[in-house]
Amino acid sequence: SARKDVEYTFRHFRELAEYLMDISLITIGRMSNCPEASLVHKYSERFCRLSPLIGIRPLKIVEIDEKKFGTPETQAIKIREKIRDKAKVYLFDEGGQVLSSGDFSELLVKQRDTGVRQQTFVIGGAFGFCQSLKKDVDGMISLGRMVWPHFLARVLVLEQVYRAASLMTGSPYHK
Repeated sequence: SARKDVEYTFRHFRELAEYLMDISLITIGRMSNCPEASLVHKYSERFCRLSPLIGIRPLKIVEIDEKKFGTPETQAIKIREKIRDKAKVYLFDEGGQVLSSGDFSELLVKQRDTGVRQQTFVIGGAFGFCQSLKKDVDGMISLGRMVWPHFLARVLVLEQVYRAASLMTGSPYHK
């Protein structure tokens, strides 16, 4: 009987897994052994530990080589290739909407609860995004009025994704 319970639980879990939301972060530029890489890893790991509790799969980071795709137009082509069908796409752009951490968390909750299965965030390169890509997305989010180096922007975004997950679980991390 215990075996049947395990089989049922596994089958039920597999069925539920189809409804989990994926979050992808597409970034222009590859991170090597820079100091920011450890922070990216830290917040990504923390999020991945919480993600099963909030109905979201572990985060996927997709890097696009800035040297191969050097202009905003060629980067947009590559970004579009990496975006999955039916994904909700938000660009991190200085012209985007400024959100509080709570608002960002609410955005993720809303996407998850309304059936979004693929949420994609994109951090652009040094020259930003081309206008055609900006027109094709679901929204733009600003990290504030200051301009941030690409690798620090990645740390900030991942920390906010982790903070959003912490808010969803009621964790005391968000003080």
